[in-house]
Amino acid sequence: MKLKHIEVFNAIMLSGSVSAAARILNVTQPAVTQTLKHAEQQLGYALFVRDKGGMKPTPEARQLHLRAQKIFEQVDELRRLAQSLRPDHLAQFRIAIVPSLSTTCLSRALASFKARHPRSAVSIKILHSDEIARSVALRECDLGIAYGEIDAPPVDAEVVGTGHLVWVERREGGARKRADTTDMPIAEIAARDFIGIDKDDLVGKALLGLLSESAVFAGTRLSAQTYQSALLLTLDGFGPCVIDSFTAGFSRDESLSVRSVSPRIPVTVSALSVAEGRRRADFDDLLQAFRTSLAQVDDA
Repeated sequence: MKLKHIEVFNAIMLSGSVSAAARILNVTQPAVTQTLKHAEQQLGYALFVRDKGGMKPTPEARQLHLRAQKIFEQVDELRRLAQSLRPDHLAQFRIAIVPSLSTTCLSRALASFKARHPRSAVSIKILHSDEIARSVALRECDLGIAYGEIDAPPVDAEVVGTGHLVWVERREGGARKRADTTDMPIAEIAARDFIGIDKDDLVGKALLGLLSESAVFAGTRLSAQTYQSALLLTLDGFGPCVIDSFTAGFSRDESLSVRSVSPRIPVTVSALSVAEGRRRADFDDLLQAFRTSLAQVDDA
């Protein structure tokens, strides 16, 4: 099968009809029909049979589609990479950052950066950590700010801040000081109902590993994919949460009690880039601005 055969085949599989596939591909319906016919002639068997509901894939087509999906993922990555290499993209400083650090942390970093580079154009994309690593690898952004120590060649990663997990809960009786000096033991957390971290999160896995050692831990009834979401749920009265110290530190709500989890579970923040991105004259200044912004949490 040629690539154009696979493209038509995939479009029909996704849409269920020749006419819909033609609209997806922005070509005429006869062109789709002819390409499909040519593909089936080369293969020596049918890929679809017509019924009242449209085009029904044959068993052979279903098997082929499993591999075709992987091919189109690679083709899509190639297109995205080609698009990101356009000269007009090189003018902007493109940042990809996790949701929890896209508010106060990012604002402080940009304020410092803009003071030195007032004419620099900046674009911001909010993604999860694994998506950021992929975006950097595809040259869709110049700098990625993600949680964890990332190992995803050809991406270069360096730790720009290290925090830890904290226990956060609302205090009754109005606004009070946010920070507490006493730690929150894992044994006590295991006996409480709290908003947990998604089990696919690396830090979440480390927390669950420690909690599972307790005989009283029965799991969490509510969990969030991002630290920011967990904090918002706590603020809305759904109970305490366990999040990273950066998200808690950048929160401006004075009614929150924040206690370090004991034993400490580290949470790192990494800056991701590729060699081409670091060639920008303003790259180091923006990276330093993020370092400074993260460090301000410890000084608060």
